Amino acid sequence: MPENDQIQFDERDNVFARRDLQPETPEYDEFYSRHPEWKEPDDNNRTRPEIGSFISDADMGFYEAPAWLMQHIGSPEVVDGSPAPQKVHLSPEAATNKIKNFAKQLGADLVGISSVNQAYVYSNRGRTRYSEEQWGEKIELSHQFAISMGFREDIDLIRTAPGSPELMDTSLTYLRSAIASVVLAEYIRSLGFPARAHHFANYQVLSVPLAIDAGLGELGRCGFLLTKECGNCVRLSTVTSVLSLLCDEPVDIGVQDFCNRCKICADVCPSKSIPMGDKVVVRGTEKWYIDDLKCHTYWTKVGTDCGMCIASCPWTQRNNWMHRTSARLASRSKMARIILLWLHPIIYGKYQPAELPGWFDQRIKKNRWERQPE
Repeated sequence: MPENDQIQFDERDNVFARRDLQPETPEYDEFYSRHPEWKEPDDNNRTRPEIGSFISDADMGFYEAPAWLMQHIGSPEVVDGSPAPQKVHLSPEAATNKIKNFAKQLGADLVGISSVNQAYVYSNRGRTRYSEEQWGEKIELSHQFAISMGFREDIDLIRTAPGSPELMDTSLTYLRSAIASVVLAEYIRSLGFPARAHHFANYQVLSVPLAIDAGLGELGRCGFLLTKECGNCVRLSTVTSVLSLLCDEPVDIGVQDFCNRCKICADVCPSKSIPMGDKVVVRGTEKWYIDDLKCHTYWTKVGTDCGMCIASCPWTQRNNWMHRTSARLASRSKMARIILLWLHPIIYGKYQPAELPGWFDQRIKKNRWERQPE
């Protein structure tokens, strides 16, 4: 869809930003004067437990410790800064070669470059973790290039979803992605060019559509980036800059056809946040619409960020020869996708959470894995 038909997303509308709002504040009153339809469900959501509520004290730090460091490296003076006064002049080819290889050295499993579509820049600030940021302020980002980085998660930990090891691995992977983004942005600034890191603790952009434009993968039914190498078991960070780079092309690896047939994530989803039906147009883009409030509400029931849509995805398997061969075939052939989708339940069966590793406390809330009616 043409860029001028797309509409920016207001971060204030994000389900996490809405949960942050406190009653009897100007921000709360202003927001719900514009969105009265969300007031009652959001008020109910705010009364629910926080992430980690059902995790033991001994294990909660596995999630909180990485989040603590992310918070520190998400501050405005770390994600952004002044470029060096002297420019190091590089051709776009040379700069792209250095950027991609350095990103890999920083731990990125996938790296791609795109132009910055302004539709993928937040219109207004919604989450204000730092004193320098103002709720509702207009976000202005004039950078022309976006470097998208993908970081593979540990599939064995993710397959405990919605258990606490999944939450720990998500937090650790986001931390790795955050560190890489702030270091890469600082490298670009050392060359004399403005650059900003965008990671879990401080975004100004939507990382998934930028990663799609950069050729890392396609948007899956579950709302995540789905890649040939990692499936949807991947977390993202982004660096934007004015440094001239060579852009990659979007890819077609058969995800739209596959997800249209598959629907495993929608069937497994305990909150029914993922649709079984067709795509709809959202802010000018055709996609499967994810009900973020239903999704987040389920998180409050289990005390983690769930992750069952990731763990159950046929594209998300251990990185061995069988998976690499299957992914290569699925990305090239519709018939292969049909056959592989038929074989998947025979080989892997219906998704069931894996046992928690022995070094995690085994205490689980009663009926934790069961679907609960909304």
